[in-house]
Amino acid sequence: MRRFFGFVVTAGALALAGLVGYSVVTSWLYPEPLTIETVDGRPLIKATQPELIPFSQLIDNSGYDVSYPQCKDKLPNKFVGFVIVGLNGGKPFSENNCFAKQWKWALTYDAVAVYINTADPGKESPVRYGKKIANDTLERLSKYEIKAGTPIWLDVETYNTWTSPDRAVQALTEIAITLTSAGYPVGIYAPPAHWFEITGNANVGMPTWLALGPYSDVASGVADSKAACLRGSFGGKTPDIVQFVATMDGVTLDRNIMCGDPTGLVVPTK
Repeated sequence: MRRFFGFVVTAGALALAGLVGYSVVTSWLYPEPLTIETVDGRPLIKATQPELIPFSQLIDNSGYDVSYPQCKDKLPNKFVGFVIVGLNGGKPFSENNCFAKQWKWALTYDAVAVYINTADPGKESPVRYGKKIANDTLERLSKYEIKAGTPIWLDVETYNTWTSPDRAVQALTEIAITLTSAGYPVGIYAPPAHWFEITGNANVGMPTWLALGPYSDVASGVADSKAACLRGSFGGKTPDIVQFVATMDGVTLDRNIMCGDPTGLVVPTK
């Protein structure tokens, strides 16, 4: 009888352990969807930002952004206030092979930030996929000794794979929550048409970086960027940074105008 009782207890314990293990694995593979707030019927992508690093002095509101497409190009030496450097090679989980060189160059300016590529191919839970992108980003930031407090911009474009607006909102929200929880402020970069297609024109409760596109000359790009600072663009708000593309001295670069206070958009280098 004792042996039989022991067998029953052991079998019950194993069954319970199996159920617990199955539950843990299932919750890891298919985590519960995030609770997403809405504004005017549209989802709101937001995260609680960490404490932001203030600026002790004013900086020039113009800047560059560079990434893997500029790996073979000569980096400019004209004075600007800030530089934003791409961490990936165009897709999540890829490497910008010249990031170290570009980051060292960026640190010679007054302020810096990083941007990463995002996507959702739909092969698993969008929450889990978003967390994987964020954790991969944290590993790369650690590799390059980029400290918490450095803003991370999420590049949201149709050049990468997206499956549905609902999934995109879930994935982007999880990326933002994971990065901000680790101490990195987060903002979102997008061309408005891409944002509308990918997220269904979701609202944004964090800084936005608006992409205008190419210009025939720098002066026109600067003028339109300053005007764009005062208009709604995407995410239900006015932009915090505006980007345009222009050629000067035979070099085509992404150029940027900051619309106001740089706190939380870039971090001081000095």
